[in-house]
Amino acid sequence: MPTIIEPSSDLIPDPATIAVLVAQLVAGRWSSSDEEREILLRRPFFKSGERLNHDSDGSSTASFTLLADLPGISFASWDSFRGRVMSGHFHLYTFPEAQAPATFLGHSTVSGILADLYGRTAMPWKDEEVPPNIWKVNSREVFTQLFTMRDSPLMLSISDEELSVAAEAGASHETRRPDTVDPSQ
Repeated sequence: MPTIIEPSSDLIPDPATIAVLVAQLVAGRWSSSDEEREILLRRPFFKSGERLNHDSDGSSTASFTLLADLPGISFASWDSFRGRVMSGHFHLYTFPEAQAPATFLGHSTVSGILADLYGRTAMPWKDEEVPPNIWKVNSREVFTQLFTMRDSPLMLSISDEELSVAAEAGASHETRRPDTVDPSQ
């Protein structure tokens, strides 16, 4: 039986709303055309904004801002690989001071809801004060990371695993171009 998510706190954005956003972004197929991308991003409160990086290096990846129609998101962006949506990134519960209690509360509440929905997380680095969480859902990777040193945002990222692996392989290949190696070395 699916978990029913109801508004749960005074945090902005409400962690239940973030869980709904994640559920929408991990469900179904991601877009392969501009029209499908606009529909995908519009559904969970967003519209694509300006390009963040410029194609001066000939890379197959691009990053864009996301204009959020959801209070409490201090920054949002999305990445593409060869024109397909590869990932989305959201900074939540951001405060200008280190160790902000509301950020810790947002992190624990969002992580708790996501654990209820998607099960135990993989924690790749255990040597941090608050290690990141990773859930694998429907060929997507849901990643949360709490930052507490200078300022306090919770970063939430959702990525298409297959496209992310292809982009990494492409970037690795682009940085090791055999035609630029000096044969005398």
